[in-house]
Amino acid sequence: MSKALTLLVDLIDVPKTVATLVRFREAIRILTWRDFRARYRGSIFGILWAVAQPLLMMLAYTLVFSYFLKVRFGSTDSPTVFAVYLLCGLVPWNAFSEGVNASCSLMRLSPNLVKKVVFPLEVLPVNLTLVTMIQQLIGLALLLILVLAVGGGLNGWVLLLPFFLLVQFMLQTGLSWLLASLSVFIPDFRQATGLFTLLLMFITPIFYPETLIPERLRFLVTLNPMAQIVGMYRRVLMEGLPPTLEQIAWAGGMSLLFWMVGYVWFTRTKHAFPDYL
Repeated sequence: MSKALTLLVDLIDVPKTVATLVRFREAIRILTWRDFRARYRGSIFGILWAVAQPLLMMLAYTLVFSYFLKVRFGSTDSPTVFAVYLLCGLVPWNAFSEGVNASCSLMRLSPNLVKKVVFPLEVLPVNLTLVTMIQQLIGLALLLILVLAVGGGLNGWVLLLPFFLLVQFMLQTGLSWLLASLSVFIPDFRQATGLFTLLLMFITPIFYPETLIPERLRFLVTLNPMAQIVGMYRRVLMEGLPPTLEQIAWAGGMSLLFWMVGYVWFTRTKHAFPDYL
């Protein structure tokens, strides 16, 4: 009974989790900046690839889906409008997918840190999430420029974008804590996670409007927190409307749940990592 109560207290003790990360904020900052720069170290164009990558992906996907497959958003077949629609889904999804998949190899790629008793291992999934979200911020900047170029303009609801990023950060970090730990004990989680994120991508309306999903299957979108996050981006940037209460409640609630469960699971299992590496 006492163990169950302790576990429950840990699960609901969000301030404790935040305080832990604040205490190690300098380590997180150093690791994040180091890993982001390492992505482009040695390349000719360097940091410019961080801008070129989302731009080239947008052009390629817009060409395929808007011109070749004739997928349209709403009543317009404008390729620029479709590009905005696509980026609203692609920008957050790329960061989410990359971070979650990479978390499965995180502990095995850092054996020296894992075996250092004094090193706070819980910062590694946070660092990984922040690195992918820096890339996302660059894509988001391109998206905002594209919205202005299309002529839709931006309204006051765009100030909610930091909230969307926070919700995604909590969801992605929570999943990364879980998967980073589980993959130490069960290496097959790396392959399983790759298949899962591929499946999740197709049931997240990124390349197509939600209206194309049969009515009987739309509950999959409702249950998918990433679909809710993508939907919030589209309501604000394309429709000029605030996110619905359902989107806020479900995406925020699921993100908080994964954040708490992931942190508690990781901190309770990290002491066994050296025995498996």
